[in-house]
Amino acid sequence: MTYRLSILLLWVLFLIPIAAYSQPHSFPQNGIKCAYHFTRKDDPDRAPRKYLNMRLDYIDGASIYYDLFTYERDSLWTLAFDENGKTKNRQEYEKIQSLPRPRLDDITIVNFKRVEVTQLYHQGPISIRSASEMSVPDWKLVDESRTIEGFSCRKATADYLGRNWTVWYTEDIPLPVGPWMLLGAPGLIVSAQDSEAIFSFRLIWADELDNNGRIALIDSRYPKKTTRRKSGTSHFVLSMKDAEQMCFRLRSDAAYLLEITGARASANQLDMMQNKMRKYIPLIPDAYWKDK
Repeated sequence: MTYRLSILLLWVLFLIPIAAYSQPHSFPQNGIKCAYHFTRKDDPDRAPRKYLNMRLDYIDGASIYYDLFTYERDSLWTLAFDENGKTKNRQEYEKIQSLPRPRLDDITIVNFKRVEVTQLYHQGPISIRSASEMSVPDWKLVDESRTIEGFSCRKATADYLGRNWTVWYTEDIPLPVGPWMLLGAPGLIVSAQDSEAIFSFRLIWADELDNNGRIALIDSRYPKKTTRRKSGTSHFVLSMKDAEQMCFRLRSDAAYLLEITGARASANQLDMMQNKMRKYIPLIPDAYWKDK
């Protein structure tokens, strides 16, 4: 383990309970929940898609970043359908249908104690789990400051996982956590954007964590062994590189999606599927994995 990573671990473990911060009330010592707006572009020349209900929960040396509406959909799913996929509760099914879109099926869990990052993906009937050693950006601290959503913030930049990131962090909340895998700054990341302006994250609010079981619950929904079923509903456990590349192909290549699920389609149907697929730009660019 590197010296810098060891210092980060000690920082996380010994800064809890957290000191009071500059908001009107005392900052919670048990855990925090944060709401973010996340935008991503499917095409650099088009307007971004907006995911307005992203959440970041942190407690006891672990964080999880997820879409609240996806979490609610998955919770309702077990109530609405039986083991064979047939509707057993029409009222719960209608609740699923009423949840806003778009919803993001990507989840990031960071375990600072185990120095591990877990990425969870869903694409149709396919789910993917990957775990890897936590990688900490080499943040360059910049002598600039601004106020964002009431927080006093400072600037930092880093080349990280194939993109150049600029973030604004607040030492009002002295935890080195943030959305996705943006971690290791001297405080909670309030705002982040890549140099191509394809992706952006912005904190909306932070408050005391009122449900500390979501990390374990969400994690438990993604088994740690690969399982494939004749129905086409399959779960894969892969390295981060393989998971990222598989996710990229599932979201951009209709023929590959059919191959993995075992479904069949005519040439016309395949063309229609491909045309309906949006362009997909991953947070970690595909070129990053070459020679890895």
